[in-house]
Amino acid sequence: MIIFESIKLALKAIWAHKIRSFLTMLGILIGISSVVTLMSIGEGVKDDVKKLVGDLGSNMIFIIGGDLGIGSNASSVQNQGGVKSAFGNPANLIATNLFKQEDLNSLRKIDGVEKVTPISIVSGLVSYEDKITSPIIMSAEPSMKDIITGVSIEKGRHLSDTDESENKQVIILGDTPRQNLLGDDEAIGKKVKITNQKQEYEFEVIGILSRPTTSTSFSTDYNTITIIPYSTGKKLFNDGEDNIMRIGIKAEDKTNPKEISKLVTDDMLKRHKKEEFTVMTQDDMLSMLDTIMNMLTAFVSAIAAISLIVGGVGIMNIMLVSVTERTREIGIRKAVGATNGAILWQFLIEAIFISIVGGAISLAIVKAGIELVKYYTELNPIITPGSVILSMGVCIGIGLIFGIAPAIQASRKDPIEALRYE
Repeated sequence: MIIFESIKLALKAIWAHKIRSFLTMLGILIGISSVVTLMSIGEGVKDDVKKLVGDLGSNMIFIIGGDLGIGSNASSVQNQGGVKSAFGNPANLIATNLFKQEDLNSLRKIDGVEKVTPISIVSGLVSYEDKITSPIIMSAEPSMKDIITGVSIEKGRHLSDTDESENKQVIILGDTPRQNLLGDDEAIGKKVKITNQKQEYEFEVIGILSRPTTSTSFSTDYNTITIIPYSTGKKLFNDGEDNIMRIGIKAEDKTNPKEISKLVTDDMLKRHKKEEFTVMTQDDMLSMLDTIMNMLTAFVSAIAAISLIVGGVGIMNIMLVSVTERTREIGIRKAVGATNGAILWQFLIEAIFISIVGGAISLAIVKAGIELVKYYTELNPIITPGSVILSMGVCIGIGLIFGIAPAIQASRKDPIEALRYE
């Protein structure tokens, strides 16, 4: 009964000083809103990437330039540090001439490796008549369709071995460049031009890439991809040099991609230094994303913690003022039989309720903010039960920690002295 009476009195006190109580909550509002919003956006981004990577193919392995500190060639120290090496030397990540034909030939001989394709990026613009677009122009071998299974053809055909062996000037357009150049007109068979610096070459459209089966915030970049034969890109745009930016590998269905990635790493170390490349499986890609998002969440959480501490100090200060203002009330309650415990619970519950109400308002603000983010951007934030439980737990903790001192002070007041207070 004492607890219920204390809750009733605490709510009356909060309602009697609505503006003061709201201002007391501001620190809580800012802190909780910041953390939960970022956690929600982070969960949404991770969910989007998991869907996109899952659609691309489960048995794929990628070799990229630079040591990201993950994958089978990462040391235990680097794994603990997440993506330490990538941030330490960003130039490694954009290097385009690290891998050579001899790497491809050697990788194809590894047991458990089914397909291998080089991937290069061609810089240039694609045009049709008076329309110009700037997609991601990727050169790859026909085996790419078996490695990155999520890159499927909606209309027309994929690259063939003949296209590769004869250096044919053919191109597969992504959905976005197709719309930009040809609109709803028939694209197959049309001739588009790729302009690279002072060079201009004509390519025949042989296929249109389908849109991703899963719509995510990353679908826009996916839809801008165009593909030409690797041999054609090498001959026309790279002066016959390999300039392989990435190597895509498909492991055989009955194998473990992690085990194959170790074999790939051992093979690559015969020709390259460890810091020159990273071998990544699907799980490694998701792990890297988790590491980055966790680092970002921790950073913003540290900033938000300052707001929570400020909010807690505000609660304590207001409660101390409230104790002073209600000294005579405390004296009267003690005179008619209220115990020290009853007084302590009244003020402690009042502090906790202020904090909890602040947290509840924060969640409502976050919900409204997330709906705006979904409407105006392609992000899809997700509020998880864990973030809600964590935020309310933090609110209760702040109320307890910063409300205990004023509550103890109120409970220890001498009833005689309190009744004399004017």
